Amino acid sequence: RDYLEKIKTGSVFEIASVLRDLFILKVDKNLSFGERKMMDTAKNLLVKEISVASKSDETKIEQDLQTIFSVQ
Repeated sequence: RDYLEKIKTGSVFEIASVLRDLFILKVDKNLSFGERKMMDTAKNLLVKEISVASKSDETKIEQDLQTIFSVQ
C-alpha cells in the first residue's frame, strides 16, 4: 500500500502527508481497521519526531495536532 511505503521512508513530510490524507478520508467515511491503525502509527511517529525536534512534551504536541485537525 502507498501509505505504508510513505511511512517506511521515515520522512517526517511523508508521514505527515499520510496522516493528512487519512484524516481527510476519515471525514468522508469510516476508516477500515487497517486505515485506523495506519493513522495511529503515523500520528504516533509524527508526535515523537516533533517532540524530539522541538524538545517539547509529547502530550502537548498531540494536543497541538488535535487542534490542527479539528473540524470547524
